[in-house]
Amino acid sequence: MGDRYLTDLTDVLRAAGLPVIELDGWRTRARGSGGYDPGKPTHVMVHHTASPPSSSGEGDAWYCAEGDEDAPLSNLCLDRDGVWWVLAAGATNTNGKGGPLDGVPADSMNTYAIGVEANGGYGETWPDAQTDSYLAGVAALCDHYGLAYVRGHAEWAPDRKVDPAGPSPWATGNSTWDMDDFRHDLSEEADVALSDKDIDRIAARVWSYPAAGEGSKATRWFLEHAYGIVRRYLGGYQDDSPLPEPTMLQQIHDNTR
Repeated sequence: MGDRYLTDLTDVLRAAGLPVIELDGWRTRARGSGGYDPGKPTHVMVHHTASPPSSSGEGDAWYCAEGDEDAPLSNLCLDRDGVWWVLAAGATNTNGKGGPLDGVPADSMNTYAIGVEANGGYGETWPDAQTDSYLAGVAALCDHYGLAYVRGHAEWAPDRKVDPAGPSPWATGNSTWDMDDFRHDLSEEADVALSDKDIDRIAARVWSYPAAGEGSKATRWFLEHAYGIVRRYLGGYQDDSPLPEPTMLQQIHDNTR
């Protein structure tokens, strides 16, 4: 059984300026396996509850914490007004069957991910307060815990899940969110791994220049403008670090395909 409980979840969210409500018992609440193992969590998994517009964030929070036989179903629940309900510090049954993905074995994501359920996703447009808070909260979690991956539930279990979905900055109609777009927006706020789409865009732009050799002025010009994105991926680069060479961008592309 894992013994790592994320008892500072409230501190992380409040430090990001987000409103937080603590559900009684959250510091010791977990699935049967207990807390996380060393080196975990590695992911944030984002969901929606598929609750109707008449539902309340508090009702969804209690249901996710204790209302289902498989509860707790998530660590956090995000209300429509941007308020974060903190439900469980240990691992939760937030993902179920799916995968493998990002090195996580099939049907094992529950012990790798912080789960976030968001109240709604029943066809109504997501409020700006909620989507803004979603980005800010997930960014804070990634930064504080050093998490490399942010995934939507539908990416883990595409044969049975569609969430998160619904009208939002990342989807039209009731379609599933474009998680590459979500991660792109998230990268503006947190140091998370680039999506495959971002990596392809960077590599294609660099290597499409006619004279994209080691000393190419065109390549150097592009790197100066792409530097912020590249630095996020490389992790160790600071604002005053030397620019990465073009060969390094090619390595990024090759090593992530």
